[in-house]
Amino acid sequence: MREIRPATAEEMPDVARQAARQLGLDPSMFQGTHPDWTLCAFEDGRVATTYAAWPLQIRFNGPPVPIAGVTWVSTHPAYRRRGNLRAIATKHFEQLHEAGEVAWAGLHPAWMAIYQRYGYGTVNIRHSYRIDPRQVVFAHPLDVPGNVREVDLQEEFGLLVDVYRRFREDGNGLVHRGRAMWDSGPLSPPPPGHQRTILAYEEHGEAMGYVIYHAGPGLQRRDLGPSQYLRVMDFFALTPVAYQALWRILGSYDNVGEIRWDNAPVDDPLPNMLVEPRMLDLHARDGIMARFVTIEDALTQRPYPERATLRFALRDDVCPWNAGSWQLETDPEASALTRIDGQDVDFTLTPDTLASMVWGRITATDTSRAGLLDVRDPQALPRWDAALRTKRRPHEAEHTW
Repeated sequence: MREIRPATAEEMPDVARQAARQLGLDPSMFQGTHPDWTLCAFEDGRVATTYAAWPLQIRFNGPPVPIAGVTWVSTHPAYRRRGNLRAIATKHFEQLHEAGEVAWAGLHPAWMAIYQRYGYGTVNIRHSYRIDPRQVVFAHPLDVPGNVREVDLQEEFGLLVDVYRRFREDGNGLVHRGRAMWDSGPLSPPPPGHQRTILAYEEHGEAMGYVIYHAGPGLQRRDLGPSQYLRVMDFFALTPVAYQALWRILGSYDNVGEIRWDNAPVDDPLPNMLVEPRMLDLHARDGIMARFVTIEDALTQRPYPERATLRFALRDDVCPWNAGSWQLETDPEASALTRIDGQDVDFTLTPDTLASMVWGRITATDTSRAGLLDVRDPQALPRWDAALRTKRRPHEAEHTW
């Protein structure tokens, strides 16, 4: 017999143990989650599928909006392929819709295919770099009037928080971090033999950027060059000068043979700054995925750059209350979404496609070229492209949640 419900306080250690084992993570990462945030499948009283959602805030083209940060998703090997995850996800969406307080759910997918079938769309793309410090050479070096200094984490944690908050002010996809997210993400302990360093760039006593990185041995190479590597954990700079100042420090490590950054934004300025950007050995991969639960609330939470009328039909089998034809009146200040069932529309599409478009990861034109839209009015594509444009490309900097 299957039961879908939150875990009790007494069941939480078993839920955490199951999730840690299936996800291959340290059990300590599963501390701090309230039992009421879980929604698990139990079969004959045993934990079959684990699932939880953190109450988070995320920047949506500027403003902060609530989002259910789905995590702990795993199924015991003995209970797979029984529809447990679909039953949990469907119930979770129903609960969020009925409560009316959170219009979005988001997650870091193990595999995109698992969550696309529930209506999740990819919100952002992550870039990774692998570059020799000696290749950090700027085509147009900037004058640096300020100075770089080491940050005392115990005394100056607030400096990091302040820079991050200022950077995310008009951001798109950046999550509001609690201390637990800092400690389990960018401030997590370095691997054995490595050291953590935190540097800030300041002008007139004001921090304009920071970088957190680990450095130590372990680079495998066939020549006699430097055998250390440096891994960037967090990097935010408010000005081009701050950005170059911090990268110059990273590029000055003689004993490091490779700098690694696995979470650079798509619009990161470094490729446009370097003399030889190809030396970044840039690779791209998907980031977080998001799913709107209540479309009337979700699409009107972000500002749009201009006024426009966008008409579409949505197919949504998982959240049927969203299905139908809609008209979105975009506006920089306040937008509105109304039903127009039975009327002409520009496109027909699915929730995953619309989510990726409204977050600004992909334009309507590129979506159409990929065959992800049933286009009724091709003349509408430029209008959609302009109306859904975001201030910045979507980026999330979390290692986990």
